[in-house]
Amino acid sequence: MKKIFIQSGVGFLFLAFIFLCTRIPVLAEAYMHYCYPIIAAVLSFLTRWAPFSLLDVLIIVAMIWLPGSIVAMCMRRLKFRRWASICLLSVLWMIVWFYMAWGIGYFRPGFHERFGVEQPREDREFFEAFVIRYIDSLNHAYIADPYFDVREIDREIEALYEKRRESTRLPYPCGWRRTKKTITEPLMTRMGVSGYFDPFFNEVQVNNYALPITYPYTLAHEKAHQFGIASEAECNLYATVVCTSSAHPLVRYSGYLQTVSYLLGNLRKISPDRYKETAGQIDPRIIADYRAIREHWTKALNPALSAVQDKVYDAYLKTNQQQSGILSYSEMVGLLLAWDTIDQQNTTEK
Repeated sequence: MKKIFIQSGVGFLFLAFIFLCTRIPVLAEAYMHYCYPIIAAVLSFLTRWAPFSLLDVLIIVAMIWLPGSIVAMCMRRLKFRRWASICLLSVLWMIVWFYMAWGIGYFRPGFHERFGVEQPREDREFFEAFVIRYIDSLNHAYIADPYFDVREIDREIEALYEKRRESTRLPYPCGWRRTKKTITEPLMTRMGVSGYFDPFFNEVQVNNYALPITYPYTLAHEKAHQFGIASEAECNLYATVVCTSSAHPLVRYSGYLQTVSYLLGNLRKISPDRYKETAGQIDPRIIADYRAIREHWTKALNPALSAVQDKVYDAYLKTNQQQSGILSYSEMVGLLLAWDTIDQQNTTEK
């Protein structure tokens, strides 16, 4: 009993620190700046040997233990009090583990505050020109039947993050980012999940069902999470920044392909009368690629599972101070406009 009280007490001390981080963004920023890179390096070093997802193993063990422990209680081999204390302690330490290992990143100051740049004001003409600029770049980046090598793509994106470490202010190298396989991939596909980052074991996972033209952007997005970035919008921004700056044809095309889809989504809301005309400037072959991506995922998607996944993830993000929920993915456009301002300032200074 004394051991349980000690474990609970230490756990609640960690929870108290986590609570302070939710109220003091500067404290969260200091933790993610000084402590997280060490944690990421240690965790990723210890887990990189496994080619499969260790989170899957943890989930499987939990799924086996829970019904097994209930059976043990029914057979009077395990007392309810003992079972309840194990469950409560497990939940407590899973919460602590999640936030101390990575989740505190949700409470750090936002992108604009960290980079000292103002929120862009709405200017329809400027935004339309901005979108057209990216469409032109997308048309030039188009490649037919791209050569696809997973290891080559991984090396390229790693090199890009190292090259952009100063401008992105990401703590490179921050450990290792081996892309893992997951046994839940069929379920991920049915839910429409293209990839995810596991904060418990510091693992990067990309759904191999994804088409080659979308794989690099998804990989860059998940790697951004591993650098301690919790915001989905900000991870999209870094994926755009590194992919569109690549000399690798597939990586560059993937970057512009995904970025333009976000830009057009916002253009449809801001200037619906200009949307069709602007989208019509996209190369028909690229339009065919967009259609192929949509049809590829539609074939495998289970609408009910996808809806449940969206609601659960939306609630999860809002619980962690991402008030826009899953809509935060599209907020990348605002960050991209701010990044354009930063790039212009840096170019002027040079």
